[in-house]
Amino acid sequence: MQPTATHPALEAEQDRARRAQYATLTAHYGEIGSAALLAALVCAQQKRDTEQDSKAA
Repeated sequence: MQPTATHPALEAEQDRARRAQYATLTAHYGEIGSAALLAALVCAQQKRDTEQDSKAA
């Protein structure tokens, strides 16, 4: 569970930024389908996590 923002305007801006990011990704990868897009995002997150783990070690 993510902590909530302390200020409603800050929370609204964070939501707007998140929607803008997903809109950009969907526009770029939309033709490959939503399942493939989700798989690509999961793969990218796992790759980032692995890179961070190797830097921390």
